[in-house]
Amino acid sequence: MRLGSALAALLVVVSAVGCSKREAAVKIPSVEPSVVIAPAPAPAAPSPEKVPVMPGDIDPSLFAHVLVENGKTYVVLDANPDVDRWAQGAPTLVSDESPVVTRREIVPTALPASLVRRIGTPVRLYGPQGAVCEGRLGPISLISRVEPEYNVREQWKGEDFDGTPIPPAKPEQIAEEAWDMAEGGRSLVAELGDVQGDCKDAMFARDRDLAQARPFTVKDAPTALATRAAAEMRNLAGYTEIDETYQNSGVQTPDVPWEHLNGATPTVKVFSGEGATYVWLDADAGEVCSAFRGKLTALWKLEGGSGKDARFVKLYEGEDDFLPSTLVHLDRDGSPSLLGYQSVLRKGPSGFAVRSVSVPYFLCPC
Repeated sequence: MRLGSALAALLVVVSAVGCSKREAAVKIPSVEPSVVIAPAPAPAAPSPEKVPVMPGDIDPSLFAHVLVENGKTYVVLDANPDVDRWAQGAPTLVSDESPVVTRREIVPTALPASLVRRIGTPVRLYGPQGAVCEGRLGPISLISRVEPEYNVREQWKGEDFDGTPIPPAKPEQIAEEAWDMAEGGRSLVAELGDVQGDCKDAMFARDRDLAQARPFTVKDAPTALATRAAAEMRNLAGYTEIDETYQNSGVQTPDVPWEHLNGATPTVKVFSGEGATYVWLDADAGEVCSAFRGKLTALWKLEGGSGKDARFVKLYEGEDDFLPSTLVHLDRDGSPSLLGYQSVLRKGPSGFAVRSVSVPYFLCPC
């Protein structure tokens, strides 16, 4: 018996109560291809602008994730698309590799006018060290990415859970099931055309007529600065909450703070550029599916210099699985944005938040 499109809901329920042989849904960043705009069925005015629904929504003229797949380059126009209104037709299978990629055509007249106007826009793409290529935004489509559990892939190939041979799934069925699984893993993208340069290392794109962005790469923090950051961490509200859990976990060790459990050590990085210094900390200790696991991340700006008397000003505190590699100023207000693998930490309407192009990944970490 095939799981069909109900698989995603089942696995999410399993993840909420603890997993055994089924696999829980976890998101990781990934890549995606694209397709072509379908013609409008009748002339109509573009849809009104979409109001940002999450803190950290990004103006795609200032920043857009870049995805490179099978020698083609795609620019993400919206990582949280209104699929119900923008999609038309059945999904088709682009790739059954890892991840499984599907696509759907879009209804051009349903898209916000600001996205329709993006077609043909010249953009410049950037890697960790700066600009790497240029091009123009071309055809738009909706795509999904998902990493199914092993047993689902076996069913698609023609073998049921108990090893019984079953008819292999047709591409249409794989596409439908994969699209349904990919809740939260869908994006609206534009294929890059008229490419000049090598885009293989591109991380993000912005309009070509804007001033060139100047990325700054991460460095390990000096010992003295890392020590100060660790002390600042212990003043965070999140640290206190995790410590209370640790002290009642049954695995707490006398005189060993939670961030050093089983030999763990917080990672501290520093970004310096354009007259400012920023400090990133990631504390991760314990084990998933055990009596204790603590995860805390933070970003500070140093004021009053970068020496021992500098003051730590907190910009962000969270628990995201986010590993920044590059800092760049993307917004007109001069606030910093930290870039990770297909993810970005930037200032939005409600403060700093991590946004990413995510892939639902079905696995059991226990």
